[in-house]
Amino acid sequence: MRDPLDEFRTFNRPFARRNPELMRHKIARMGESAFAFFRGTFHLFARDVLAGTVAPLFSGGGTELDLVGDIHSENYGTYKAEDGKVHYDINDFDETTTGRFDFDVGRLAMSLFLASRDRGDALAVAVGVALSAVTHYANLLPRVLSKKTPEPDVSEAAPSGCSSLDDLVRTSALAKRAAFFERITEYKGKSRTLIRSARYYNLPAEEHAQAVRLLTHYREHHNNLPDKDDSFAVEDICGRVSGIGSMGRHRYVILLAGKGSTDARNTLLEFKEARPSAFDLYRSRDSDDAALIHRAEHVIGMQRLSQAASNRYLGCSLDGGMSFQVRQLSPHDARVETKPLKGAALEELGRIQMGILARVHARSAGRGVGPSNPLAELADHEAFCQRLLSLVLGYADIVHGDYRRFIGARADLDRVEEWMAS
Repeated sequence: MRDPLDEFRTFNRPFARRNPELMRHKIARMGESAFAFFRGTFHLFARDVLAGTVAPLFSGGGTELDLVGDIHSENYGTYKAEDGKVHYDINDFDETTTGRFDFDVGRLAMSLFLASRDRGDALAVAVGVALSAVTHYANLLPRVLSKKTPEPDVSEAAPSGCSSLDDLVRTSALAKRAAFFERITEYKGKSRTLIRSARYYNLPAEEHAQAVRLLTHYREHHNNLPDKDDSFAVEDICGRVSGIGSMGRHRYVILLAGKGSTDARNTLLEFKEARPSAFDLYRSRDSDDAALIHRAEHVIGMQRLSQAASNRYLGCSLDGGMSFQVRQLSPHDARVETKPLKGAALEELGRIQMGILARVHARSAGRGVGPSNPLAELADHEAFCQRLLSLVLGYADIVHGDYRRFIGARADLDRVEEWMAS
């Protein structure tokens, strides 16, 4: 029998040794709800799939496709793309890997079920949210594969029909850069600095120096950048706290002068350490030094292949044997908060998110096996949906049990310095 607490400590020990205080923050975030715990334990989900804890739902062979990996309802958001429009899409591919397509479908459906339960929905409502999303995926994917239906794309030019999501996209499109930077920076003398907070913190000297080296490498190897040298003048560098699952990775933000610091027209870039997918670590593949150097390139490549449109700053950078994913942080970045959604809005959102995932899988299948549909399981839609719903209900019960143990051990887990040295 696996012990979720031992699994958590073992997986997070290297990150805890880097920054015990940041690990305590991760533990606090995971303790907020079973859904937050699920988001922070992709490694446990990957281990359980490979160990057969959720068998026979993932058993057998089947075609392996490029997967998102850690896909859940919070890993979608808005951003401004190279086409000048604000899009809503999957925006986190940190754990991208290869495997059976139902790995992604099951994890996203579970996240929707847990999000529904965590906001107080009745069991029947939460089941309906998950089942509606899976059914939409099963119906849509074959049509996208066969080109009978256009690929889903949600943007300011292509509304989704979900009012809460379309409102978010419109609001994000109207956001102004100056107001964004006035809120998170302060102007002193002739330059701006990021306001230190729970989200932005000072870096140790060696990490600050690494961030400078990463920016240099990024500028030298990224071809889609502004021509003006002074737009890349560094005004501030600090660490950033965000997310749950990736907390503990090196994560730097660099504030650049952009088109004019005086008028708060800066550019903000994030450099996030690329790590092997936990699903690959547990399979002892793609986790050696050579793979690590190319990991960020692989992650960003998958993101560009998967999104309807990508941001111009999306790229990667190297420092020694480490690789980092690079992206822009902007006023157009936002996500739907699930708890305030009214009525059937979460169910609508779940269908849209599953539709976007179907586009990702259709493209993956096209790259891997050509235009024909290799996913034989979808021939019987109802059997597929029943199997996935069984997965959702069965594994959600495991998650809630693990979460209760996690909460019960909070006092011990918070003593990070004790267990990180074991």
